[in-house]
Amino acid sequence: MNKNSALVLGFILIILFGCSEPELVYNEAKDNNSLHALAKINLQNFDDLPFYEVPKWRYDIAQYQGPYSESGEYYQEKNIIAPPAFRNTVDIGKGDWLVAELYTRTADPIILDYLDVTTDPKDPDNQVLKISTPEHTDAVVLRSKHPLPPKYRISLRIGFANYGDDTALNGYSDGNETAEPWRQLSSVGHNGFYWLAILDSPPRPHNNVWMHHHRKFVIDSWNRDKFQNTVNVIALDGKSATHPVFGKKFISYLDGRWQKISDVPVDYYLPNEWYTVTFTRTALYYEFAIEGRFKHAGQTIYTDRIDYRKNCIFHYNQTPEELTPNCINNTHNVISGKSFTDWPRGSAYPEYFMLGEPHINYYEGSVLVDDISLELL
Repeated sequence: MNKNSALVLGFILIILFGCSEPELVYNEAKDNNSLHALAKINLQNFDDLPFYEVPKWRYDIAQYQGPYSESGEYYQEKNIIAPPAFRNTVDIGKGDWLVAELYTRTADPIILDYLDVTTDPKDPDNQVLKISTPEHTDAVVLRSKHPLPPKYRISLRIGFANYGDDTALNGYSDGNETAEPWRQLSSVGHNGFYWLAILDSPPRPHNNVWMHHHRKFVIDSWNRDKFQNTVNVIALDGKSATHPVFGKKFISYLDGRWQKISDVPVDYYLPNEWYTVTFTRTALYYEFAIEGRFKHAGQTIYTDRIDYRKNCIFHYNQTPEELTPNCINNTHNVISGKSFTDWPRGSAYPEYFMLGEPHINYYEGSVLVDDISLELL
């Protein structure tokens, strides 16, 4: 696909300094006190094309979104500058609650290459959304437009994924794809997508390191080596040390219980199946459920809940008052001469949900989505 290298001269890199990451997320969290008015149940089923208005693509200015974003201190320290690219933000459906964020380095991008409505492979009378990232430097996410309320339930259907396989290319186009400039590695060994994730900052396409530092809870597929078509369920351990690349350590759901181990699959999805994913936040716990036909267990439901206070799930608190003293983590990470505190007293972090493919330096393929709902509890 044509890359527009000539865009370099037309770009101005805008670097927004002046607030550390904890200050940034706290300021965003304060907006949560005046939540956007939502219906009791918000639903998008893609029976019609959901793009009421598609804005013009805009040059990527590498907007600052914490130290691991493209203009952040982590990359300033490495003298890495964001390459020329485009971004777009598209409202999805009605109700002002769902939005798509897109990123590409492709010249003259066309929205339908990334978001399109197509026929359900299992029901010719049903329409579904196809999310595509044709290049590994593309990224597309669907997310909540506003911070989530204190109690909510998200549900969606997702399936027919084409993000990685057991061939040498692992779903990539030519095998020469790299994670540059953000990491000096090949991208081909890693492919995948997010079924659903809860973040502490508005989800937008970023380098994979940024994503690793902003997750609270994740259901995803990370296809590599002998692990193909994986289904992984993890919560992030807020008391663990922060790795500069991988972020917080995992609390993985495996064998019917939560374990402090690395990313081990619950099971493996089948490529031509639909799965129903549900995520619930109450005043006490996070709860997930994944229903469908899996490689090992057959037709089943994987479901459990985790007490986010007891387990100090990273940045679970939407308000300062929710933060229990035992979860405070005053570890300081110094990046480019600035100090960032992991989880200070008085901090607060909004919640946003996200699904799709967020990495601008990894992952290439497509996945189908339908019947996304957000219910206020």
